[in-house]
Amino acid sequence: MNFPLPSPPARVTLIAGSAVLAIALCYFGIRGALAAHAFGADTREGYQRAVQLEPTDPRNRYFLGRSYLYDFEQADPAMAVQSLRKSVELDPYSSEAWIDLAVAYESQSDSANARQAYLSALRVYPLSAGANWGYGNFLLREGEQEQGFTFMRRAVEVEPRRSAEAFSRALRVQPDANLLLDKLLPASPAAYLPVLRLLSDSGDLDNAQRVWGRLVELGQKVPTREISKFFEAMLYQGRVADANRLWPEAVGIMQNAPPPDPAGSLVWDGGFESGYLGWGFAWLPRPTSQDTQMSLDRGEKHSGEQSLRILFDGRVNIDFEDCCHIVATEAGKRYVLSGWIKTQSLTSSEGLRLQIFARNPRKNDWARTDEVHGTQEWKQIQMEWTAPAGTEFATICARRLMSDKPESNIQGAAWIDDVSLIPVEEAGAKP
Repeated sequence: MNFPLPSPPARVTLIAGSAVLAIALCYFGIRGALAAHAFGADTREGYQRAVQLEPTDPRNRYFLGRSYLYDFEQADPAMAVQSLRKSVELDPYSSEAWIDLAVAYESQSDSANARQAYLSALRVYPLSAGANWGYGNFLLREGEQEQGFTFMRRAVEVEPRRSAEAFSRALRVQPDANLLLDKLLPASPAAYLPVLRLLSDSGDLDNAQRVWGRLVELGQKVPTREISKFFEAMLYQGRVADANRLWPEAVGIMQNAPPPDPAGSLVWDGGFESGYLGWGFAWLPRPTSQDTQMSLDRGEKHSGEQSLRILFDGRVNIDFEDCCHIVATEAGKRYVLSGWIKTQSLTSSEGLRLQIFARNPRKNDWARTDEVHGTQEWKQIQMEWTAPAGTEFATICARRLMSDKPESNIQGAAWIDDVSLIPVEEAGAKP
């Protein structure tokens, strides 16, 4: 469609205006490109150049302010405040800029303005985990404990991964862990589990048990790996009785817990059905030699779905004691240790057996079943054993003794299944 112009002056005016517009667009486009290039350098000098080129862009002001605030070698809180204030003037709806402005104010000991900046961040974005977290920590530093816990809790509700840090910080000002569990943490596995790991790693098992109690009360299933550190720490500190007392609770909240063991048995998952290995009251396979391999085998089992397979490569006359299970025993009590072993071409005079070793402050004590070697179908091995005086716990191990006969390098395969340790009276009551 044509729009004829009435006169030559009009045409000149139009052409001149178009030229000015084109020049302006080129100018602003080039200036924007230069500002973006300077910004992309990710340096203070680059941000300064970006501000010079695009002074009304709040992002340039924001990142320049952060460079002054968080550069620990050349920090300048006053310049940070100046730049961040300009950023929020240009964009008052940036919660992140308000939070950093609050931090800048606080670094200058200006608590009044810091408080107002945090509140501005919360007005802009009330559900911001960062704003609630920052303000909650600010209130703790100001001695306003109750309010501080309230805002930190809101942050944890939005981002449960913050729970461990929240608990750690709050514990410095309030040593009552139960109060913190009431006021600081939302009642959820997502909030409790990071705190449980933190306390377990630091060895604070009294408080860890308090968190554990709250977790169990929820009655929700949790991934087994998430509670492993807690029981590892309990056993490492020798708190076997406590760990044993709490273990049934762990089984109750495990995802995909194994079928129950024989009534009264102290061995958990004696049939290797859980697939959980290496922690707590599960089996602990810890190979000390490259001449053996251990794995769960679904192709061979005495009962259930799988068993433990041990392969020996025939290169050494090995002393094997690399798969054990901790049990909490009662001193002076009699037990029946039982298990099933299958072997295939297992060479040498010393095959595989079960051994129980009592941990005792006065005297260590061990006992062993008969061994099985050669090629044998599933064979039950068992023996009676009395826990020595002073014994609080023992370990049951798959055991192969080093042979004293020539050419005794062991080769072949063995499978173990359905291991149990049952008090004699309970064992005797079974038909």
